[in-house]
Amino acid sequence: MRGRGRREAPAPITIEGLPAHTNLEAERSVLGAMLADPDHIVDLAQEKGLREDDFFAPAHRVIFGAITKMREASQAIDPSTLLAWLRDRKLQDAAGGAALLGELASGVISIFTAPTHIEQVKDKSLLRELQQACAQIVVGAHERPHEVQTILDEAERDILEIRGSRETQGITRAAEVAPKTIAMIEQLIRGKGHTSGIPSGFDELDQLTTGFKGGEMIVIAARPGVGKTALALSMARHILRRRFDIEKDDFVRPGYPVAFFSLEMSAQQLMFRLLSSHAGLDSEQIRRGQLSDSQITALRGVAAEISELPLLLDESSLLSIGQLRARARRLKKMQNIGIIFVDYLQLLTSGTDRARESRQVEVSEISRGLKALAMELNIPVVVLAQLNRKPEETNQDPALHHLRESGSIEQDADVVLLLSRENHTDDNESTEGSAEDGGAAQPPPTQRGLVCKLNIAKQRNGPTDRIRLLFQPRFTRFDSLPREAR
Repeated sequence: MRGRGRREAPAPITIEGLPAHTNLEAERSVLGAMLADPDHIVDLAQEKGLREDDFFAPAHRVIFGAITKMREASQAIDPSTLLAWLRDRKLQDAAGGAALLGELASGVISIFTAPTHIEQVKDKSLLRELQQACAQIVVGAHERPHEVQTILDEAERDILEIRGSRETQGITRAAEVAPKTIAMIEQLIRGKGHTSGIPSGFDELDQLTTGFKGGEMIVIAARPGVGKTALALSMARHILRRRFDIEKDDFVRPGYPVAFFSLEMSAQQLMFRLLSSHAGLDSEQIRRGQLSDSQITALRGVAAEISELPLLLDESSLLSIGQLRARARRLKKMQNIGIIFVDYLQLLTSGTDRARESRQVEVSEISRGLKALAMELNIPVVVLAQLNRKPEETNQDPALHHLRESGSIEQDADVVLLLSRENHTDDNESTEGSAEDGGAAQPPPTQRGLVCKLNIAKQRNGPTDRIRLLFQPRFTRFDSLPREAR
C-alpha cells in the first residue's frame, strides 16, 4: 500500500470489515458534468484542487486526466474528441471504452450540482488517504518495534501532510491587498523600529534581519564556552517581555510565548541564569548566597515577574528530533508558542536506521527536521550549534565551513550567526539597561564586559554583516554596545 509522498509499506495491508471509502456515483457525475460543460466545470474542478488520484475507479482517473490535459491544450472537449484523444494514446480500454464515455455523457442530470459532487469525491479520497496512513502506522509498528519515537513522529507528520495537502490558498484581489499593505507599512512607521518578524532585542541585528520570521531556521554557532546559551537566553528575555500588537498599534506585555529546549542544562540552571541577568545581580554572588536583604527582595520580584511570562522549558537531556518535533507540535497547539530555541543541535539524535550509517548523516537528518519543523509550525526555530576547532587552531574568525559535523546545517539554515570574542576587554562600556527592563536592578556604567563579534555569515533574505555585542560574564547576558562604542 502506498500513500502520496509516503514510504512504501513492505506488504499490502487491509483492515478487516473496513472497505475503502468510495462514491462512484459522485465520480461519474463529476466526469459527466465536465463533458457537458468543459469550459466551466473543468476549471472549477481544478480550482477546487480535485486531482486524478482523488478518483477511486481506475477508468475514472484516466478519463479525468485526459480531460484536464485536453483543457490545458485548449482542445475541444466532448465524448467524440475525448475518445479520439484516448485512442491516439492507446488508453481507450483503460478508460472503459466508448460505452463508458457514452454513459457518462448521457447520465448528467444537472451541471449545477457539480460543486457538491466534487466535494464528495474529495472527501472520499481524504478518507482513503487516512485509511492508508493508519495502515502504514500498523505496518511500521509491526516491522520496526525498536523505533517507537520515529514511528510516532512519522504518524503525526503523515496526518499533517494529509491536512496540508487539502488546504488551498484562495485568490485575493489586488484591491484588497494594497490597503492592508499600506496599513502595515504605516504601523511599522508608527511602531518606531518595530520589525516585521520577532525582534531579538539587539537593535543592529534586528535592523539587518528585520526580526526572526515564521518558517526560518536561525543557527547561532560558536565554540564551547563563548556564550551561545547566554546569547539565546538574552534574546528569549527580550522576546518574552513585549511584542508589537498590530490591532492596538502599540507594544504590549507579555511578549511572544517561547519554548526553550535545553539538552545540556536543567530548567533550574536556565532559570538561575535568567534571574541573574534579569535582575543585574552577580551570578557568583548569588551562588555563594552573598546577597543583601534588598537584593533578595529584588530577586524575588524578578522571579515573580518571570513567572508571569509565557516561557516553557524542556530539560530533556536525551531527545530525538522526532520527540522534539512531536512536543513542539503539541506546544504550538496548546500554548500557541511563537518561537523555539534548541540548545543545542549536536546533542539531538535521530532514531532512523539510515542515521546509523554515520554521524554526518544523522546530523543532516536532524538539521532537515528542524527546518521542516519551522516550516510546518510557521514559527522561527533558533538552533544553537558548535563550531569545530579550526578557528582556535588557526587563530581566525569562524566561518560557515567551521560548522561542526555537517555542511547540511549551512544549507538548511536561513540565518547563520557566528559568535566569537574579541581579544580585548573593554572596561568603560556602558551597560545601563533600557527603559523596557521594568526597573530591574542594573549594573553600574563602568561594569567590565567582554566585547564579542556576531558575524551574520548567511542570511537567505537579507545582507550579511558583522556587529559587536557586550558580554557580561557576571550576569551571563549579552547587551547591545552603546552607540558611541560601536
